[in-house]
This record gives sequence, C-alpha cells and structure tokens, in this order.
Amino acid sequence: MKTSDKILDVARQLFNESGIRNTTTRGIAVTMAISPGNLHYHFKHTEDIVIALFRQLIDWYDHIIEQVQYLSLECIDDLIPILELIYEKMDEFRFLFLHFVEIGIWIPDIRIDYQHLVAKRENQFINWLERLEEQGVLVTLSPQIKTNLVKKLFIVGDFWMSYNTLSYRYSGIEAKKDYVDTMMSLLLPYVKDR
Repeated sequence: MKTSDKILDVARQLFNESGIRNTTTRGIAVTMAISPGNLHYHFKHTEDIVIALFRQLIDWYDHIIEQVQYLSLECIDDLIPILELIYEKMDEFRFLFLHFVEIGIWIPDIRIDYQHLVAKRENQFINWLERLEEQGVLVTLSPQIKTNLVKKLFIVGDFWMSYNTLSYRYSGIEAKKDYVDTMMSLLLPYVKDR
C-alpha cells in the first residue's frame, strides 16, 4: 500500500474516532510512526486529507450507482443488499456524514463538489426510478413525484447518520437495519402490487 493511501486510511479512522477538529496531521503522523514532514510531502494540510477522503467516497458511489442503474430487479426487496452495502460504506466514512455541513463551510472545494454531485445524482436517480417503473417494480410516477422522491432519498441518505447519532444511537447491525428500513420506507408507497 502506498504511503498516501496509508495516510488516508489512518486519517479516516482517526477522524471517525476523534472527529475532524480533534485530529491533526501531527497526530496522524504519530499514529503512523512517520515524520510530520513525510506526511506533509503527501498532504500539506488536514483539509487536503479530507478532500482526498471525500473524493474517495464519491468515486466509490460513482461505481455503485453505475451498477445500480442497470441492475435488473424483480421486487423492491432486491435493493436491500445494495442499501446494506451503502450503509457499510457510510459507516466507514461516518465522520463525513456527521460533520458534513461543518466540512462544507470549512472547505469550499467540498461544498462546490457536492453541489455539482447533487445535480449529477439527481439525473441518475430519476433515470433509475424510470428503470424501476419499466421493470414493473414501481408504479408510474409523475415527474414532480420523482423529483420529490429523489430529494427525500438524498436528505435521508446524507443525514440519517447525524439523526441517528443525536437520537436513537443505533450501532452495528441495528444501525444498518434502521438505515435500510428508513430508505425502503421512502420507496414502499410507490411499489407496484405490494
């Protein structure tokens, strides 16, 4: 594994455990038993590490969404393994989800990337809903319902972890199940012949 990848891996773990404001590049270097200079050769500032981790997550989502776009489903429950996989990745990058608004204010590049990403994802999700209609999984939805449903999927997907942390505090399998159930509950009213 390249040093830069190791730095990102350790930083992600420390951000998850201690938060972004309590994790410094010096602390990351100490945890890795490397010099701060070695770390700064790869990432000048903590912000650079956060940006790299955010883009890592986005690349992973791009890959998953590409797969989901063309997935043939027989029923809505076929989505459960995908939602579980998404939850597991969210948990791996939970610091981003827990501190996303703060990160977006602190690092304008991430806020700008997110705005572009939302526009791209909205189109992808609307196309995906149309495929589910064609496959007979969902009833035919009006354009306005599709737009509103995509918005709800984004809000719940991006902020479920914050809500859970402040309210129920589920963890492990219980957290994954609640996330999946919550996401499925958004789609269930539109399922055909359920």
